[in-house]
Amino acid sequence: MATRPNITLAPGVENDVYALLNAQVGYPTVTVGQSLRIQNKGGSDVYIHESGSIAEITGGTTLPTYWQATTIDGASGVIATTVAADGLISVEVV
Repeated sequence: MATRPNITLAPGVENDVYALLNAQVGYPTVTVGQSLRIQNKGGSDVYIHESGSIAEITGGTTLPTYWQATTIDGASGVIATTVAADGLISVEVV
């Protein structure tokens, strides 16, 4: 599938990536558990958590600027976090 519009992350909170993708008008629904390729497009680190809840904002897989990661197929949820106001990611459903 094609890459969707970038997603701006709210700092210091759990950003549910599936919910944010499904809020994008004009794109197909993404089912929780589908594998995602996520790239950090902002200036600060982004943290990717492959679960429906998190223990800490700076846990998970760290994505420095322009790095990317692919989530596992069947993840129970994907949460993205950042501590800065410039959190920005691109997401591709794979």
